[in-house]
Formats: sequence, structure tokens, C-alpha cells
Amino acid sequence: MSKIPLVKPDKSRHEYVVGIDFGHGETSAAYCKLEWDKDAGQRESAVSDIEFAGSLRVLPSAISITLDGREHIGSDAFRLDSMTSNTKTRVCFKQCPEDIKGEPEQLMIAYMRAVYAKILEKTDKLKKGNHIVYIARPSGWKDDEVKDLYKRMAADIPLGGLTSESRAAIFYAMNKDEFRKNISRGGIVFDLGSSTLDFTYLTLDDPSSIIDDGEPCGASLIEQTIFEQLLLKDDRFSDFLKKYPACKDALLFKVREEKEAVYNRIDMDTSVRVKIDLEQLSSYLEEKDAAKYEDVALKLKFSSVNAFNDWLEQTCHYKTRIKEAIKNFQTKHLRGKEVYGVYLAGGATRMNILKPLSDEQVNRGGADSSLVVSRGIALLGTVDAIVDVLRKDLEKEKMKLVEPQRLRESMDILIENMAGVISETSWSVVHEACLDFKRKDLDKKLGVKDLEGDIRSKLEKFSESGVLSVISGVFNQFFQREGENVRKELNKIICKYAP
Repeated sequence: MSKIPLVKPDKSRHEYVVGIDFGHGETSAAYCKLEWDKDAGQRESAVSDIEFAGSLRVLPSAISITLDGREHIGSDAFRLDSMTSNTKTRVCFKQCPEDIKGEPEQLMIAYMRAVYAKILEKTDKLKKGNHIVYIARPSGWKDDEVKDLYKRMAADIPLGGLTSESRAAIFYAMNKDEFRKNISRGGIVFDLGSSTLDFTYLTLDDPSSIIDDGEPCGASLIEQTIFEQLLLKDDRFSDFLKKYPACKDALLFKVREEKEAVYNRIDMDTSVRVKIDLEQLSSYLEEKDAAKYEDVALKLKFSSVNAFNDWLEQTCHYKTRIKEAIKNFQTKHLRGKEVYGVYLAGGATRMNILKPLSDEQVNRGGADSSLVVSRGIALLGTVDAIVDVLRKDLEKEKMKLVEPQRLRESMDILIENMAGVISETSWSVVHEACLDFKRKDLDKKLGVKDLEGDIRSKLEKFSESGVLSVISGVFNQFFQREGENVRKELNKIICKYAP
């Protein structure tokens, strides 16, 4: 398999980095400006969310494709004016890729392409060619072939790279003062999305300690349970789906919306009243079936959200599965490691079912928890782009430092310095020999041959032991001076990218 042609950061072209979190249930995106002209420490590192519609920063992961090939994404996938019995509609279709020609993979490719087009449409600053894109993957997708296949699926996007979702989340969380203080000794991010629960553990004092893992127990299990245990067991709905199987995902999306409405409630003691009907699917129906299904509705009634949670636990053991996933991560990866702080990311962490027993060590993404990953990818992508260019600049500078002409000039300077010091030291030896001879000549008559013998003797002694010391000293001074010059030249480059 050929190497994935990723886009390389270019200071002359790229002004922004875009981070996209293609989630199983919802999608978000953010972007950062690449401030190439500013030194490190002066960059703002500000991250801006993409607004897909009005102030909507989260897009439901849904797509419909009409017979003429037009793609509608998010809530637009269920627009009545575009839905017919021939419309291909899917929701929550993201899965671990296996075959790029497979139906789920092709749907994902179409969705990724449409989301990217929507980002360009909604963000004036982003133009084709002036940015580079980084995307996230579930932490459980560790196989290199899977990661390469996912990169290939993003062929219509100027992709710079991908990272795990929870690693992006922990990078964003590190900007939060309280969590950064905790993570210096050991912290963990729980990223609960629609399809997976991802974990990342990190100790800032030991960056090599980073651990990624994930479990397939995302929040979509809740709507799947409602769909299978309640809706499909209603004869009217099961009969409808046998006749109109293409409507399954549209109904599943409706169930998901109702689930979100339940868990977005502030008061968990209020009763739950949910109604799921076929009204929005009227455009799918044949005329003879309109009257038969127009009043079909499933009504769910629970005394409270907590009562609904109890039913969910009895039916699919969702809370237990979350607990087991956390316990497995702890047993498998955290033996002997301390956890001083926890950061909750992902839209599903807003559910009260996950409310921790103690909030003191838990930091929450809050209302923006759905945006934590996309913001983290944008920030992490910015660092990646800057480091990539830094590496190239340092490589160029290194080649300048070892190019033949510079080496020849440096060696000429070294030889000249060495000859000068040896000459100067040799004359010092001769001068010392003459002074000694003058002192001895006061006591006894000595001639020129005696002076010549003394000078020769001292020079021979100097050549045997003193020259090496002189050469060593010259070398040390030379390399210290050259090393300092190199350090200054490299610092001019490094200070543009890192403190």
C-alpha cells in the first residue's frame, strides 16, 4: 500500500489550522490562526468554533443522498422537501473502517466531504489552499492499517494528520489551570461520545507516560435500546419498518433527539414524556398508507429521569458497562499510577447518569463538552504544523553549518589560530630560556653554544609535552566559540516556534 499523501505545512501558504471531530453522533470543528510572524509566547493560541447554522456549533452526524447525488447533512438530512422513498438516509454510521469501498466507508467519505464543504461555506477566513486540516480518531483505532485507511477516506480534505480523540481532549484540557495543576502529577481524560468511551492518562512530569485506550460503549447504546426494546416491539412500528426499511435511520435519529432532550433537563425529578411519531416521514409514504400510519405514535412515560435511568440499567446495563470500562482501563493500564484529576469531555458526559460521587477532582467541559475534541485537535494541529516547519528550518540550518565552504573556512581559522598560539608559546619558551641563561651566566662563564643547548632542550621538552596542551586549549576555545555561534543561529529559528 502506497504512503498516504498528507499535506505538509507551508509558511508561505497556510494561515490556519482546522480541527474536525467527525463523531459517531455529532460533529464539530474549530480553527486556529498560524501566527508565523510571531515568536513563541507572543502567539494568542486562540481557537474559534465553526458555526454550521446560525449559532449551532454541533452538527448531528446524519446524511441523506438523493437520486441526483445531492448530499444533505445534519438536521437537513431529514428535510421533508428533500426526502422521498428513494432517498438514502443514514445516521450514526461511523465505524472502524475495513474496506474503503464498503457502504459505511463510502457514506463516511461523502459525509466528510460535505462537512468540509460546509466549513468553507460558513467561514469566510478559510479559503482553499490557505489552511491545513487535522482530524481525530477513536483511541481504540490503534492498528496502523485502520489509521491509514481512515486517512485515505479523507482524500477530499487537505489533511495534515490525525490524532486520537482523547489525546486531543487532554491537550485542550491542559489549558485549564485547575486541571493542569492536577495533571502535572497524573491526570486522565474521559471522552464519552456516541460510539466510544475513550481514555487518555498523562503525567506532565513524565510525558512518556501517556496511555490511550477506548471501549465501544458510547451513548448511542441508549437510543439503540429504546429503538429495539420499545419501538420495534410495537407492532405498528415494526410493520411500518418492514414496509419502509429506508426509514429506519430517520426514526433512529428521532429517538436520539428525544434522548438528548431528556438528558438536557436541569431538574432530574420531573417526569419524562416522550412522543415518537411517523409524521416527519410522511413524504416516504405511499398514498394508500397515509391514513394508516399518520396517527401512529409511541409514548414513553417515566416518573423522572432517574426512573428512566433505572429502566435503562435493567434493560441494557448501560451504567454497569461504563463502570466496567473504567475498571478495565484502571486494571490494564493504571496499576501503581496515581490519578490526581479527571476531565470529562464529549457531549454524553452531560448525562446525569455519569455524575461522579465527588466533584472535587473532576473538571467538566460543561456546555462546551461537545467541542472539547475539535478545539483540542485545532490546537494540537497548530503545534504539529509549527514543529514540522521548525524541523525543516533546523535541517536547512544544519546543512548550512556543515557545508564544505563553511567547514573549509572554519578549519582555516582553526589552523591559523593554532599556528599563532604555538608560535607565540614557542617564543615564550625561547624567552624563558634566555632569561635562565642570563641568570646562570652571572655565576660562570657560558658561551653561545651553551645558550643554544638550553633553548634546544626547552623547545624539545615543549614539543614533547607542551604542544598537545596548547593544541587542546585551542581546540576547546574554538569549539566553544563555534558552538555558541551555532546556538545563537539555531535560537533565532527556535524562538519563532517555542519558548
